[in-house]
Amino acid sequence: MQPIKKFLEANFRFKVLVPVVAVMIVMLALTVWFVDYRTKNQINNDARDALKTCSEVYTHLETTHLNYLRMRFQSLANVPKYNAVLTKRDSKNKPDFKSVQEQLARMLKEESLASQNVRFVMFTPDDGSSSAEPMIQPSEITAPVVAKIEHALNFIRNSDQMNAVVKADQSLYNIVCIPVYDQDHDHARSGMLTFGEEIDWKTAQEYSQITKKQIVFVAGGQVVASTFPNSADKAQFESLFMQLATSGSATDATAEPPKATIGDAHYFCARGKFSGANKDPAIGLLLFSSYDPPVGIRQTQQLLLAAIIIAIFLGSALILFFINKATEPLRELHDAAEAVGRGDFSRRINIRSKDEFGELAHAFNQMTENIELSQSKLKQTVETLKTTQSQLIQSEKLSAVGEFVAGVAHELNNPLAAVMGFSEMLKNADVGEKHARHLDLIFKSAQRCQKIVQSLLSFARRAAPERKPVSVNKLIEDVLEMIAYPLRTSNVKVITQFATKQPVVLADGHQIQQVVLNLMNNARQAIEAHADSGRITITTSHDVRFVRIVIQDNGPGIAPENLKRIFDPFFTTKEVGKGTGLGLSLCYGMIREHGGNILVASQPGEGATFTIELPVADESAWFETSFHTKTATATNQPDVREGAGKKILVVDDEESLLHMIREELTQHSYEVVTVPNGEAALREIRAQKFDAIVCDLKMPGLNGRQVYERLREENLTASRRMVFVTGDIIGDQLKSFLETEKRPCLTKPFSLGDLRQAVKDTLRA
Repeated sequence: MQPIKKFLEANFRFKVLVPVVAVMIVMLALTVWFVDYRTKNQINNDARDALKTCSEVYTHLETTHLNYLRMRFQSLANVPKYNAVLTKRDSKNKPDFKSVQEQLARMLKEESLASQNVRFVMFTPDDGSSSAEPMIQPSEITAPVVAKIEHALNFIRNSDQMNAVVKADQSLYNIVCIPVYDQDHDHARSGMLTFGEEIDWKTAQEYSQITKKQIVFVAGGQVVASTFPNSADKAQFESLFMQLATSGSATDATAEPPKATIGDAHYFCARGKFSGANKDPAIGLLLFSSYDPPVGIRQTQQLLLAAIIIAIFLGSALILFFINKATEPLRELHDAAEAVGRGDFSRRINIRSKDEFGELAHAFNQMTENIELSQSKLKQTVETLKTTQSQLIQSEKLSAVGEFVAGVAHELNNPLAAVMGFSEMLKNADVGEKHARHLDLIFKSAQRCQKIVQSLLSFARRAAPERKPVSVNKLIEDVLEMIAYPLRTSNVKVITQFATKQPVVLADGHQIQQVVLNLMNNARQAIEAHADSGRITITTSHDVRFVRIVIQDNGPGIAPENLKRIFDPFFTTKEVGKGTGLGLSLCYGMIREHGGNILVASQPGEGATFTIELPVADESAWFETSFHTKTATATNQPDVREGAGKKILVVDDEESLLHMIREELTQHSYEVVTVPNGEAALREIRAQKFDAIVCDLKMPGLNGRQVYERLREENLTASRRMVFVTGDIIGDQLKSFLETEKRPCLTKPFSLGDLRQAVKDTLRA
């Protein structure tokens, strides 16, 4: 099986031939199925129509026969000798039943009614007295039979019908009623003359000869008469009759006639009704129409199948011939492609036509010409990709480090806030001069850590590029805070010469910081590799068009041959693994995107000088402002009147900060309630009233902003008394929220004086 599959997959001729043959075979199968389906449908429709017609014919014949019986029996009732006896009354004006009985017996004999399946005749007076006994074969016409006959007579009296079908004992009867009128008394009706005609196998044979169908009479779930041989299974007829009685008529225009096998013959069958059966579902008849298997149709299908198979073989041979002719150019192309695969790019294909194969040959020849030219470029591209891959890996590492630094810096703000707060509280306490100096050193060291952390957060925080008016001097100061330690450990001294009243530039502060940081690190590394100590001078100046930043070091300088390539991507003079070659290229791109310039000048042994030029912003009157609330330095002694009668709620997940704020505000007579999360804060606010709420913005569970939004819906007054604190930098989104809601926000670590001033401002609002 596997070799055949491989052969089919490798041979184009068979790939074309097999689907074509498969489609032809499928079409053949669909054709045979469709013919068979239509044939069966036609047979079913014909059988259904035939059975329906047969049922209608039977009903018509039965109606005609009953009309004939009524006319004949009516004439008998009008015969004077019969009418006189039937209307005769005794001295009590009652029917003379004895005379009636004798006359009915005479009627049966004289009129030969018994030979016509009339089994009994009886008279029922209109006065309701008992009817005469039937006058034929008393052993068959038993009391239960008479009871059913009388029930049928009651039905006839209460309806417009003059006949009924009744099953009595093991027989089925057509009961025909004829009114008897007294001719001597103004034709007044004196009673009903009832004739009972038995429906037996003779009746079934007569109707079968007329309708050309097999008939089975069923009454009370039992077969009464049948045109089938006596060997037929009567239980099968009874079961089929009950099945059709529950499922509905088989002569329905949308239903397929039920099928039955009687002996070795096959039939369609349908259920019919007697016109006088009084809607009794247990009385009726089965009609059977035989059908033979469609031998002629099968023969036609076989002939059609044979013709199509022959056509498939002839068509396949013809298709194979044309495929061989059409694939000759493909075989030539195959040989040429193999030659090219071995490295023979001089191989060409002869173009013999202008059709699709000719176009393919022309395209192949052009391809071989282009492959040789592309090979050299491909080698260069592969080398470039290898270099790019290594640089991207290094870039991802730096990105991960930046994320880590940002997280660590953010987490440091909470303990720094506690250190600064408690040291400030101890400074204000009554301590000795020696301890006061120690506390002052702790406070200043914490402030220094605060500046470093804020610089790291500002630099490492990922944000979408956004240009706004920024102060160049401030950006450089932040960078120096970040790299103060590596500069000091490398014995590199930084000299700053900043211009006063420096105009702002419209720039992305993070990108400009990255440029300055990269240039400072390059200078430090060059000095460190060249000497034990060094110097970096940073100068800022401006004119009408540009603000300039000049970074000059006294390192080894840059070789003249490298100055032209210093800003090229992946160019580096550092050892393998110590430089990516992307730093200066990125710096160049960032400055050019800002509409500025970056220049380099150097002499070997005399250091290097980088000059950055940034366009002056049109909004040159803008100056950087602080978003934080600034207050005067707190007094050394607590003001016991400051917070008298004021209740403050403090929400923060840091226990040390809760303790610090509670101690500070309590000293100034505030009543302070502290909770560790937003959910607890909402419960406290719902339970009692607070004059001000100090809430951390970033907490597990509900954060400060979510608490504010809940309060804005539930308690608008309480939401207007909130003061936010955060250990993160205030980004543009948070800044927009605070400005819109007009809420103050303190960044951690904050001074105690700033905290109390923010609370007092809120209480006054």
